Amino acid sequence: MTTVAPRLTPRLTRRGQAFVGTGLGLGGASALLGFPDLTRVGVLLLLLPVLAYLTSWRRAPRLAVTRTVSPAALRPDEPGQVRTEVRNEGRRTSLSHLAQERLDPTLGGPARFVVPALAPGRRHTVAYPVRGRARGVHHVGPLDLRQEDPFGLTLQRRRLGGAAEVLVLPEVVDLTGLAPPGTGVTGPGPVPHLVAVHGEDDVSTRRYARGDDLRRVHWPATAHRAELMVRQEERPARQRATLVLDPRRAAHRGTGPASSFEWAVSALASVAALLAGQGFQLHLVTAETARDAAVDRPLGREAVLRHLALAGTAEGDLSDIVHATWSVAGGLVVAAVADAAVADADGAALDRLAAARPPGTTGVLLLLDAATFAGAPPSPGAAGRAHRLRAAGWRSTVVRAGQPVADAWATACYDDAWAVAR
Repeated sequence: MTTVAPRLTPRLTRRGQAFVGTGLGLGGASALLGFPDLTRVGVLLLLLPVLAYLTSWRRAPRLAVTRTVSPAALRPDEPGQVRTEVRNEGRRTSLSHLAQERLDPTLGGPARFVVPALAPGRRHTVAYPVRGRARGVHHVGPLDLRQEDPFGLTLQRRRLGGAAEVLVLPEVVDLTGLAPPGTGVTGPGPVPHLVAVHGEDDVSTRRYARGDDLRRVHWPATAHRAELMVRQEERPARQRATLVLDPRRAAHRGTGPASSFEWAVSALASVAALLAGQGFQLHLVTAETARDAAVDRPLGREAVLRHLALAGTAEGDLSDIVHATWSVAGGLVVAAVADAAVADADGAALDRLAAARPPGTTGVLLLLDAATFAGAPPSPGAAGRAHRLRAAGWRSTVVRAGQPVADAWATACYDDAWAVAR
């Protein structure tokens, strides 16, 4: 990113103002009282800041700045580097400047350095470290420049506007060895049958099974066999998984990295890394992807992490999330949802999401007892709501503050009784 500093009018420092005031007072008083030597001293005190002011005005430089951040995306607590290049795009040699690069507090303290005198067309490059401590987009810049004359009588401040962005990805917990349920890798259950969706070609038919989508009925084969037949495809090279993030601001509790929303983001990021490593095609349902109608776009691991890095809470209920989940869900659905009782006493939002698991898919729902993330005691009704989810066909566990993501995932996926974590 390149920005050019405007030519700003210099101003007198306090020292310069004191020189002007003293020169006027001393010169005027000595002239009235007939002390020519003191008058000359007063005139000299007055001329020094005036000359410094005129010199600073003439030599005002035209500077441009370019920033490069590497790597482009940081892991939590991973160090990165910002290279700031300042160029003189004016026709005169610039004076030296004291520079300060503004940073988001989560990236570290402000970077201070000296920009030396630059001839026209010359450049000066400085590199300094940053560290991503919180998920999201953080800004580097603008660059503040400070220039004083040798006597400290005048001061020029410039701000080279614009800023570079540093993307910090969500925390990813290692779930290696914890295969998702129903995939037939290491977890229990058969490999789920996948039918063609979103324009994929059908290559065969099979007998209708309870729960099959009636829209998949193959009528010519049904007429020929005198029994219901549905379209089927060969197992695709990549299975499908849909990750659902509950964005309801009213449902989540806690602040900062210890909040229930940040736990949910980290959990889905960890599951995305696990599933991508096992060859799954990922779809992400968040407030942002639902709003932008981007949930049907297949994503890779890095793309999911980037979307989750930008995910935020929103007002409203789960209606848009449920609708988006229905539009893409297939194979495996993983949802991280705040306890519905926090947002609505009758749990209607949770029931709507529970019904969003299409027949024939495997669902894993991490039910966050959000009150515990704000220091409150566990919700007495969370266990009952988890039982309702299991009755609706989901594998579910209650997550409370402090519980590791790996433990919650293992409990939800592999406990034969689908027990609720206590």
